[in-house]
Amino acid sequence: MKKLSLMAVIAAFTSFTVSCTPEAPSGASGVYTDLHLILNEGPFGSGSASITAYSEDTLIQNAFSVENGFPLGNVAQHMIESDSMLYVAINNSNTIHGINRNTLKHSWSSTIEQPRYLASEGNRLFVSNWKDSSIYVLDKTNGSLVDSIDMGHYTEQLTIFSNKLFAGVGTYEGPWTLAEIDLGTFDVKHHAIGDVPNSFAVIGNELFILCSGDENFGTGDDTPGSIWKYEGYSNGATEVAAPSNNSKHGIGFSTDGTDAYFLNASYDGAIVKWNPGQNWPTSTLTLPGGYNLNFHNGNLYFFDAKDYASSGEVRVYSTTGSLLETIPAGVIPRQLIY
Repeated sequence: MKKLSLMAVIAAFTSFTVSCTPEAPSGASGVYTDLHLILNEGPFGSGSASITAYSEDTLIQNAFSVENGFPLGNVAQHMIESDSMLYVAINNSNTIHGINRNTLKHSWSSTIEQPRYLASEGNRLFVSNWKDSSIYVLDKTNGSLVDSIDMGHYTEQLTIFSNKLFAGVGTYEGPWTLAEIDLGTFDVKHHAIGDVPNSFAVIGNELFILCSGDENFGTGDDTPGSIWKYEGYSNGATEVAAPSNNSKHGIGFSTDGTDAYFLNASYDGAIVKWNPGQNWPTSTLTLPGGYNLNFHNGNLYFFDAKDYASSGEVRVYSTTGSLLETIPAGVIPRQLIY
């Protein structure tokens, strides 16, 4: 979702409700068990998000709607898999869905205003949001609200590392921090970070954070992207790489555990490669066009939203930039579950 559009979707109030589908599937093997799932954001406004299911010889567009008879909702933001379930945050529809991974049958829905990103630990589902300063904690089995964590500002990407929850705090405006959250007590410590932290990567058992920099699309001055390393509870985070000018940004931090890859512009990027100890990369592995980036099983999955209104595609590249496969997707593909 583009930044200027996102600014228009902040809601005026917070609400929380839960609805459940009776006799939800229990996780038995189904037609989707061995299929990869592409989450498509869908067109902004009145359009609907979708899931594309595929394998080498199978392609099912709008798979969630096919299985359930109703759409996911408007603007899919994030999807994770845990314990034979999928959890999907639908931003404009103010909804979190619990979905059976193997059958794509809907299990439950919860209403959270402007949900963004998800993380899972034990029986808890953590939800960042753009409505208020809380990270919400849901019960993964039924979507009920069990707790909330005050963060002081809107929250974005989440990850769990070293038995703690980390969150990028601050969205299209600062102050931006890296929040470190104790999973036992929910105590929060904020660390100084670059502008607009947007994604995490664990490289060599160390946590790195990619900050895109403040991108104003011609309406104001930009600030540069940067890469930061988490140094521990007492030492916070330190900047380890940054470009030489304010026009360089980054999104979609992904890693094979040794090297990192990301897109060198937030909405029309080419893949670049980075290794800890190096500065900001200047050469690209691919041509521009990427909206997001995932890494899986030795390959890079490059999400091309094209014109943001018609069907996009996922291009699979080797880590040297060779095109291996092109997969048809829905409108604004943004993520892949393998």
